[in-house]
Amino acid sequence: MVQLKPPCYQCGKPAVLDGLCADCYDKEHPLIEVKSPLTLLSCKRCGSVKIPGGWRKLSPEESESNDLWLRQVDLLLDTEIKPLVPEIDIEIEEENRLDRVLYIILRVLGKSHDTLPPHEEQYNIEVRFSYGTCDTCGMQSGGYYEATLQIRADGRQLTEEEEDDIVRIVTEMTVAEYGVDQKAFVTKVSTDKYGINFQLGSEHLCRSIADVLESRYLAQRKQNYKLVGQDKGGKDKFRITILIRLNRFGIGDFVNVLENPCQVMAMSKSGLTCYDLVQRQRFTINPKSSKWRTLEYLASKDDRREFMVTTHVYGQPVQLMDSVTFEITEIDESLLDDTIETGATVYGLIINEKFYLLPTQ
Repeated sequence: MVQLKPPCYQCGKPAVLDGLCADCYDKEHPLIEVKSPLTLLSCKRCGSVKIPGGWRKLSPEESESNDLWLRQVDLLLDTEIKPLVPEIDIEIEEENRLDRVLYIILRVLGKSHDTLPPHEEQYNIEVRFSYGTCDTCGMQSGGYYEATLQIRADGRQLTEEEEDDIVRIVTEMTVAEYGVDQKAFVTKVSTDKYGINFQLGSEHLCRSIADVLESRYLAQRKQNYKLVGQDKGGKDKFRITILIRLNRFGIGDFVNVLENPCQVMAMSKSGLTCYDLVQRQRFTINPKSSKWRTLEYLASKDDRREFMVTTHVYGQPVQLMDSVTFEITEIDESLLDDTIETGATVYGLIINEKFYLLPTQ
């Protein structure tokens, strides 16, 4: 005897679950819960979206994207859509867009019950846009800052290469903290004959940048606090100023180490890579090494002189002609690479009337 399934109490089709057929069960148990219309409050300056708990920042790439609205709507829907079943796929389709209203279609694919096949549901959502100013942009436009970072060089001006490198580091570290620290912004950058000054919204970010620059340039560091007022609870508020002073020498400059003239070839947190112009070899020193105590500034990289090889014959001294004074200097042929031919350009340094051939790189 064939046992007939009881009918669905809503439509009369054979019931499969809880007295309902598959279609009626799906209708009674939707995949998600979402309201319409929705209001999307975004920052006019950076594109951040206001959600419960605060402003959600977007990356600079997302803020400048042509599909900014899509990322903003994604953030809004993340908080407004309530999944009612696990493992659902959602697609967003733009239906119509007006000045401050966006009509979208949500297509949701999933199972209302493990025993039923997947099905698709469609939701028509109206999104109303409104604009404001997020906390970060409000502080930035108001000139807010917690710390000042000053970059100087001992007895000289910063080189163009150093300025470019420092600005790059500050920019990259600020962008990396964007969205993590709401005060991670640069309020003001100024330059003068002494160096570069950065006003930063975050003291934590300022300290982190100072750590990197101090290590990278083996620089000296000083910091002080200035009382600027009190908060609402009567607690004193301070602003910190951190001074990073680079050494007098930079990459390419000349220093004495153990009384030997050397050229600084590289600088990093591991130390200085130098080329000994007497021993004709590279070496590395750091502030913890005994050689560091003998380190002293000798000359600027601008003091190097250009020479042309006028005579390079095997077994004879090499003759070099100063490109400015046209004076001839003779050096031992062993100092010159065999691949360097007559007419080539080399560089040298003259200290106390003594000539030192510089490395080719």
